[in-house]
Amino acid sequence: MTFRHALMWTLVALIAACGGAELPGGSPDDDEIRTGPFRLLLFTRTEGFRHASIPAGIAAVEQMGESNNFAVDATEDSTRFNADDLAAYELVMFLNTTLDVLNAEQQEAFESYIRGGGGFVGVHSAADTEHDWPFYGELVGAHFLTHPLVNQQGSLELEETKHPSIAHLPNPWSIPLEEFYSFSSNPRGKVRVLANIDESSYQQRPNTSCDPRNEAFPQGYSGTMGDHPMSWCHDKFAGRAWYTAIGHSEYLYSQNDFLRHVLGGILTVARRVPASCAVNATPDRPVYQPPELETCLNQLPGAG
Repeated sequence: MTFRHALMWTLVALIAACGGAELPGGSPDDDEIRTGPFRLLLFTRTEGFRHASIPAGIAAVEQMGESNNFAVDATEDSTRFNADDLAAYELVMFLNTTLDVLNAEQQEAFESYIRGGGGFVGVHSAADTEHDWPFYGELVGAHFLTHPLVNQQGSLELEETKHPSIAHLPNPWSIPLEEFYSFSSNPRGKVRVLANIDESSYQQRPNTSCDPRNEAFPQGYSGTMGDHPMSWCHDKFAGRAWYTAIGHSEYLYSQNDFLRHVLGGILTVARRVPASCAVNATPDRPVYQPPELETCLNQLPGAG
C-alpha cells in the first residue's frame, strides 16, 4: 500500500469520526459511527488447503493497521477463541482459513462474541471453513462449493458503487489472475451484495468437482450460478459481517485496488466509516441456478 493511499484512508476515518463531510463512497443512513483505535484478531488457521498467500496477507493487514489506527494480532491459535480474549477485539478476521478450525467450546465463545455485537471479516477461503456449523455459514453468508481448476482473469460487476469497500474500484473490476469461487447457496436477499462476477468473463469448466485426485471436493457439481455474488456485507446476530471471495493469489496483497477493498471491509465492520450493510434491493439479475450434478465429461472445455 502506498503512503498516499494509507494517508487517504486515515483521513477518511478521521473525517467520519468527527461527523464531518460524507465519505467518498459512503452510505451514512442511520449507522453508528465509532471513533478511536481498535483491535483486530487476524485468524489464519488451516485444516485443509493452505494458501501460499497467507504470509503476504498477514503483512498487508498489519500494515493497514499501522496506517489506520488499529492494532492487529495475528494468530493460528484457536484457544484464543474464549470470552476473555475475544472481549479485547472489535472484530475478528478469518483470512484464508480452511475446514474445521474451532472446537465446540471455541465455536460457542465465538458465537457469543458475535451475538454480543462483535464484528467479522472473511477473505476468500473463510467461506471454505466450518462447513458443518450452521451459525458460521449464516455469518459468512454462503459456503464455498467449487472453483475452476485453472486460475484466470475475470471481471466483477459492482452493485453498490458508493460503498467504501468498492467505491475506489473501476466498474467492471477486471482481476488478471484469481481463483473464482462458486457457492452452495446464493446469499442475495439476506445480505447487501456489493459485487458479482460476470460468469461470461471466465471459463468455469472444468472445476474442482471434476478432479478425481482430490477426494475432499464433492464430485460432479456445476459452478454456474447465474446470479453470482462475490462480495457482500450484512448486519447479523447483533454483529456485522463483511466478506470477499477474492484473495487467493499472493500478488493481490501488493495491489492497491484489492488492499483498499479489504481495508474498506475492515473499516465497515469496525464502523469507522459510514457504510450501510442493510439488505439491498434485488436488481434485474440472471436467475440463480442451484448447484446441479453433471457428468465430468460435460465439464471438459468447450463441452455442453
